[in-house]
Amino acid sequence: MNISSLFSYQNKETLDNGIILIHNYNSEQPIVAFTIFLKMGSIYEPQNICGISALLQSVIIKGTKNRTAQQIAEEIETLGGSISADSDYDYSTLSVAVGSQYFDKAVEIMADIFLNPTFKENEIEKEKFNLIAYVVSRKDNIFNLAIDELLYNLYGKKHPYKQIPEGNTKTLKKISRKQLLDWWQKFYGIDYKNIVIVVSGDIDFENTKKIIMKHFEKIPKIKLPKIEYENIKIKHKYVKKKAHFKQGYLMYGYKAPNLSKEKIKNFLSLKLLSLYLGGGMSGKLFEILREQNSLGYETNCFYPTRFLDSHFVIYIGLDYDRVSIGKQKIKEIIDKLKSNEFFDDEDLNEVKSKFRGRYLLDHQTNLRQSWYLGFWEIMSFGYEYDKKYLEEVDKISIEDVRRAVNEIFNEEFVLVEIIPKK
Repeated sequence: MNISSLFSYQNKETLDNGIILIHNYNSEQPIVAFTIFLKMGSIYEPQNICGISALLQSVIIKGTKNRTAQQIAEEIETLGGSISADSDYDYSTLSVAVGSQYFDKAVEIMADIFLNPTFKENEIEKEKFNLIAYVVSRKDNIFNLAIDELLYNLYGKKHPYKQIPEGNTKTLKKISRKQLLDWWQKFYGIDYKNIVIVVSGDIDFENTKKIIMKHFEKIPKIKLPKIEYENIKIKHKYVKKKAHFKQGYLMYGYKAPNLSKEKIKNFLSLKLLSLYLGGGMSGKLFEILREQNSLGYETNCFYPTRFLDSHFVIYIGLDYDRVSIGKQKIKEIIDKLKSNEFFDDEDLNEVKSKFRGRYLLDHQTNLRQSWYLGFWEIMSFGYEYDKKYLEEVDKISIEDVRRAVNEIFNEEFVLVEIIPKK
């Protein structure tokens, strides 16, 4: 199956009001997904208001000048649809999926949310409470505790990736309604290529464009704030942290390339390597650490896609009295990767096939198709890269992977070890 077969027809146009509109015609089901991507997220946030983008996205669908939160929910439900608002490190989204006959009404509701939010104090406090509860509850999960510790030590105090997009309890508590309103005014408007709207489904392009312009014509102009951050100056760190868990935990973090055209071969190589090492029960980590050595309860790795410097993480949860063996075995795996004892051409072809299958499976709905098109566009690669992505992955050679391995697996990494409290 080729990814191009998922898309009947695609088009892109910058509308008169400055919005970038991407249209993906798909007539297989009478459903339309509508997703707004905007450049707003952790990378823009000053230290004193960390989490404000996540809070804004939580509150923005909780009422407008024309609709209460309940009315928004009921109207979307009447259309047989679903609505969501999310924020990440590098961007934020608003999305809705409805039957194609209700597209005009859905866009009208989304424009009302985008242009006329009220940010009522009671809704702000409710969402603050929910976000703070989430941040606090992370301490009850050993993986979350480890990754939070790793990110802080890997990125340092002044980098936006040092913590989760939801921020921290200290900053969330202090964010005021005025700050939230100011943040909305800074980002919910048009600057150069900062708003991307993607429509995927059973509706033609001209009708789509007409409906979008009807409801979003009067979008305000803004000047997007600059991204201010310090480059990672990673040094080897070994962090031990006591926790109430009965097991031990090891998490290794390495500085890894961001998503950029200059580093694309390393980026794609590490995506394949991550699937080779991780990838569930078929991954090399699971095979060696759990099956062969009976070491871990869970083991995996991941390499997130980021606009700024990313990270490659390997982790294992295990009995604490076996931590030293776990360290030894992980070192052996990395050493064998660097000496080319693991990951040959046969492994590479197998991983490419698995990678292709997962990517295609994640494109089965109009909502996911719209997300991918918008993601590649907002990350400055262009929506067309969604089709090219797998072609570029197929071009990666074993030499490309080995080069990437030797560049990232060096002595400059962070190791977090969770120790059970006695």
